[in-house]
Amino acid sequence: MTGILRRPRRAALLAVTVLVSAASVTSFAESYRGLHEWAAEHGVPGVWAMIWPLQVDVFIAVGELALFVALADAWPRRSRSGAWAVTLLGLAVSVAGNVGHVAGHSVATRATAAVPPLAAAAALAVGLGVLKRVVGHHRQGAAQTAPGVVLPGVAADAESAAQAALAASVAAGNPVSQRQLIARFGITRTAERRVRQAVLSGANGHEPAEEGSE
Repeated sequence: MTGILRRPRRAALLAVTVLVSAASVTSFAESYRGLHEWAAEHGVPGVWAMIWPLQVDVFIAVGELALFVALADAWPRRSRSGAWAVTLLGLAVSVAGNVGHVAGHSVATRATAAVPPLAAAAALAVGLGVLKRVVGHHRQGAAQTAPGVVLPGVAADAESAAQAALAASVAAGNPVSQRQLIARFGITRTAERRVRQAVLSGANGHEPAEEGSE
């Protein structure tokens, strides 16, 4: 990246962060109001109705934060499935509660009531999409394993990035291990073996022996 674009890029990322955060806070506030009204209308008294929405929207928030950490730390896909399940379940219950409290039965009225939790989910999708690409960009730069070794371009996905990193480390005479590739790029053992086979077979002209399981 040229120096002239570095500062505008940072400013754009900061703006995305501020806007996504503002949208999330507003959406959760509106969702809280709808769920509070739902609880009050269904026999939950006083202060209990005020704290009732926390039983629902907290799971969306916890799921979102877990997905943020999962992307930042490159968790394997299987490890992220629990966070997605919590987020989607909380979203479904929140939508049902927000839609259920409205008096009108028209599609427009119910769609309006469903906007707050859906807006929170949309903000999550945008924020995680940007984060995924930023993390991938930084991980690609961190994949240099020896001084003077620079990867040629940006890989299209984690497996391609792992293959480029392994190729660079082989060229430098210090191949990265199976554990390092899996942890750094969040790929499965099967994908790691496929990456290693492609790189090493291209380097020496024959099929490499598979690494033993850890």
